Amino acid sequence: MQGLDERSQDIIRARWLDEDNKSTLQELADRYGVSAERVRQLEKNAMKKLRAAIEA
Repeated sequence: MQGLDERSQDIIRARWLDEDNKSTLQELADRYGVSAERVRQLEKNAMKKLRAAIEA
């Protein structure tokens, strides 16, 4: 996850890695002052970068 910016890392952690308290798109949108759709886009791009790093 080192290839991701801090916000993208936080989104991935909050959505996928925090088993006890997974965040919704709307919760993250409120935290960052963007729309839930924008959080979804950031999450999608971060996952794409992670997949590319794993496959490299």
